[in-house]
Amino acid sequence: MSVLLQPQLFPFDEFADLDDDNSRLALVLWMLPDTRLLRWLEDQRAGRRDAYPQAMLWRCIIAKFVYQIGTFAELIRELRRNGSLRRMVGVHSMGRVPKAYHFSRFLRRLSEAEGQRHLQEMFDALVARIRLVFPQLGRYLAVDGTAIRAWANQRGSKADPDARWGRREYRDGDGRVVETKRWLGYAVQLVVDCELELPVGFELTAANAHDGPQMRPLLEALSEAHPQITANTEAVTADRGYDSKANCRYVVEQMDAQAIIRMRRYVEGDEVCQAAVCRCNELGTPICASDQKMVYWGRDGSYLKWRCPVAAGKVRPEACQWQGSCSNSDYGSVLKQPIAEDYRRWPGIARESAKFERLYDKRGAVERVNARLKEYLLLDELTVRGMAKVRVHVSLALVVMLAGAAAMAEEGMLERVRQTVRLAA
Repeated sequence: MSVLLQPQLFPFDEFADLDDDNSRLALVLWMLPDTRLLRWLEDQRAGRRDAYPQAMLWRCIIAKFVYQIGTFAELIRELRRNGSLRRMVGVHSMGRVPKAYHFSRFLRRLSEAEGQRHLQEMFDALVARIRLVFPQLGRYLAVDGTAIRAWANQRGSKADPDARWGRREYRDGDGRVVETKRWLGYAVQLVVDCELELPVGFELTAANAHDGPQMRPLLEALSEAHPQITANTEAVTADRGYDSKANCRYVVEQMDAQAIIRMRRYVEGDEVCQAAVCRCNELGTPICASDQKMVYWGRDGSYLKWRCPVAAGKVRPEACQWQGSCSNSDYGSVLKQPIAEDYRRWPGIARESAKFERLYDKRGAVERVNARLKEYLLLDELTVRGMAKVRVHVSLALVVMLAGAAAMAEEGMLERVRQTVRLAA
């Protein structure tokens, strides 16, 4: 079956703005691979009263995310008000609407190691299901972290024992700090497919954990869970917070992809970097004997190739003290730089090439996914404390996003989201 490539899997903001919330909930519940989770939850309650079935509480929790309901108190009010919602989640009468402590106990069970394992399995199952529809999943990946504020009082006291203070600096194109953000809480590290704009991997850390060391474990976990996805990968993009030789080396060597990671620079302009293994600037572009930047001419196996700028037609002969005669060949002098000498400086592609910039622009996909998770799926509205419960909150948000995407993808009507949702319901 041929697959029509789309710039993204579905317009999630339009999905979230659909007036028919019940149809969206039906769509997500239909797609969730929750059989094993529900069986485990029911086994935990074996022999006890079943006035509030585990499946009903689970559907209520999912409805909280789909309906964008911030707190359990608001969810209870909506269940009492909305008869159609009660019928969908299995609450058979007004008197059977769960109390807040029922949801708290349910969330505590999900926070156990076994509960979190089931949520991770659901996430992986949905990613695998989407890959069946879109075999190109993973061609371009982006990695980024986003801040998650802890549920603390207005004074900012540390009511959450696992939360930590985090700090991030945002810089302009010249490297100057233009904004500094501090928060108490956590950080979610995401791996996102850039073409479909969907998460394929994630991890939760305390806010004070540095971004850089999180990248390799994320990619290793993705490769272990979905080797078919990383086998497709041509490039992995990330901002300068992930800049390191170790990350670049892993992407180039282990994933056989290009490491499109913005470099933290310490040398101004194009002056020769004394720390380099060849005569080049800090970004790895060789400087010829006439102090001109050589022209990138593509990759040749494990080498990057540069040509004489005069012979390549990028510099006028009179601007070169050798006037292009540094080689007897009309092709001009050629430099082939081994990538393995410095994976950070030569990450499988020339850093100053137009292709590097085009690939780096794809990183915007992960920022848009972060924005959707915060705006529509409650990542900015934590009402739980502790690393385990926050991870459950994050897992549920991601699972709901993937379930909606998978359902619409399998309907094959990506350009008509409204009709797809109504059909699925």
